[in-house]
Amino acid sequence: MKTFDTGLKSNWRAFKEFVENKQKDYLTKYYFVFEECDCGDTSYVFVQHNELDDWLEKMFWTWGRYDTDDLRNSMGNVKVWKLISEADFKKWNPIYKGARKTSIVINDEVYYRKLMKINVEPSVIVSTDIY
Repeated sequence: MKTFDTGLKSNWRAFKEFVENKQKDYLTKYYFVFEECDCGDTSYVFVQHNELDDWLEKMFWTWGRYDTDDLRNSMGNVKVWKLISEADFKKWNPIYKGARKTSIVINDEVYYRKLMKINVEPSVIVSTDIY
């Protein structure tokens, strides 16, 4: 995970520079995470989906998002954009409906960004009291 904390536009420019300096790797997916907050605009970069999910779950507890009447929308101020190569965008167009073209170019390939929904789902655990 990489962190930027200079405001959304500056953070996006830093993210763009970060990913454009990387070589294209078909296994690496880039995620730009932005938290809208009164205390400052912080952005994070992830290169693995499972790392992103683990971090989101940790932040859910750290930020006290469990203390709400609307659990499903408790992470509403956190935005996650996934970068999608133009080839993947064309190949999987129905999946990436609503994706927007960016100015990011890696190895002569243009990238798109897709806003991803964060799912907060309550769980039910059923057990017996062994005492």
